[in-house]
Amino acid sequence: MRKTLKYVDAPVTTGRWHTLRVEFAGKRIVVMLDGKAAIDLEDAHISGPGAVGVWTKADSVTAFDDFQLRVRP
Repeated sequence: MRKTLKYVDAPVTTGRWHTLRVEFAGKRIVVMLDGKAAIDLEDAHISGPGAVGVWTKADSVTAFDDFQLRVRP
């Protein structure tokens, strides 16, 4: 089940690549878009390690390249 934690209006330029970075530390979630903080919040819905995925809306054209997951000890 998908749950929206926070919605931000973050327009992106079409036809060019963008960098999306998400960091999780305990309850803290930080989302960076092209090096700028877009979301910074705390949420307890994710209580431990798990899976990672991406989701886009049906009316968008989206491509992902160089998708990486790094787990720090």
